[in-house]
Amino acid sequence: MSKNLRLTDIPADFADLIDSYPQVPDFAWPIMFGYAPKKAHAPGAWTATRAFTLATAAAMLPDTYDVTRRLMTMTAHFHMWLWARTGTELTIHAVYTQNNIDRYLEATLSKHSKSHRWGVSRQLVKIGRELADADLMTLPAPDGKRRPPFTDRQIASMHSWANSLTTVIKKQNAWALLGLAAGAGLTAAEIVRTRVTDIERDGETVFVNVRGAKARRVPVRHAYGRVLRRSIEGREQSDERLFRGPWIKEYPPRIIQTFLTEHRARVRPTPSTLRTGWILHHINNNVPPLALMEAAGIDNFQTLGRFYEHATPQSLSDLSGLFVGAEVAR
Repeated sequence: MSKNLRLTDIPADFADLIDSYPQVPDFAWPIMFGYAPKKAHAPGAWTATRAFTLATAAAMLPDTYDVTRRLMTMTAHFHMWLWARTGTELTIHAVYTQNNIDRYLEATLSKHSKSHRWGVSRQLVKIGRELADADLMTLPAPDGKRRPPFTDRQIASMHSWANSLTTVIKKQNAWALLGLAAGAGLTAAEIVRTRVTDIERDGETVFVNVRGAKARRVPVRHAYGRVLRRSIEGREQSDERLFRGPWIKEYPPRIIQTFLTEHRARVRPTPSTLRTGWILHHINNNVPPLALMEAAGIDNFQTLGRFYEHATPQSLSDLSGLFVGAEVAR
């Protein structure tokens, strides 16, 4: 990378990319545009994948030198490998799948340390979750300990952050994010489509009517019902979007990323990680898999099975009643 590359030296054909991400600090652009891998996975691989790699890094809104550099190095090699081996179309949804990430880690990093493989896995999964709104899981942590997406203390800090925001609209956005992702397991794309009128209350239970290809009616965890109700106070009859922000046709969930970048929390409450915590909560509480798949909008057991790998182990003795004929409450 050229140490002397300046913002004014960046090619004009990438001006639109810079204009699309005004939140990216000026110092990050020369780092990204000046990056070149020391070794390509095949002739022409970097030329073919460079624009996609730059767009991916920019969409993650890097805010430090280390984060910017790490985004470029990890994604560049992943994109080049995938392009050279499979010819996969270079779109976020086509590239960032569990199968592609798993194959890459096995094919190229099998001889690296567990810590390195876990670090790469965590970075690629984070990108897939945030930009492709995909249900992805990382490799197990190198110390063998199961790490919940967020601890109770971290969740508490997010509630404090939401309550500390300076305007009603900002607070309602934060409450909507927590209520829909952590309380009902919605994806980022589903959150930005949700309307105020999609929130219903039946007695003490709050429900969300999810829109889109995986339309469904999801009961909200009681711990988040009040938070979600606060997000619609004074707006109950409105058909406006629950999470407010400028609609971005190319990638609507970006309004959530922008909001979280402009209003930083000590622990960033990303929708994907909150959703993962919601799924694991229900797995640990023995919600039947078919019911959980329906509530989560998950299409197949393979996707759901990824989450079971991170669930809390349960003793057969604690569940023996089910094996001898006890009925599941209906």
